[in-house]
Amino acid sequence: MRLLSSSLVALLLALSPTAGIAAPTTSQGQISVAQVIEMATLAPSDANARMTVVAYLAGVGETAGLMVSLAEQRGAQKLRCSKSFGLDVNVALAALTTATPNREQWVETPATPIIIADLFRRADCH
Repeated sequence: MRLLSSSLVALLLALSPTAGIAAPTTSQGQISVAQVIEMATLAPSDANARMTVVAYLAGVGETAGLMVSLAEQRGAQKLRCSKSFGLDVNVALAALTTATPNREQWVETPATPIIIADLFRRADCH
């Protein structure tokens, strides 16, 4: 998963000059809550930020699907979800701000695990 997070950071930086001046990654190099919230806040008026957020969320969704597939290939019990997966900017922002209500923690809190956990929770996966 560390490799996927690093790949997503590279994708964010490559997609947009806006991402290059965004809030920093965590000290471990993961995409921070601050970065995602900043890009989502800029997205309505900044096409580069919008592309960056869309690419990031698509990558998170793809990562979640890959995690499930790999786990099942390695013998894990098949994941059963009572609802379909759904992810958009508003859902991601709600998950991030609920999980990290203290803004001072946003720079050091990785965003991707929070969003993925929320995705599985909302789909009622077991």
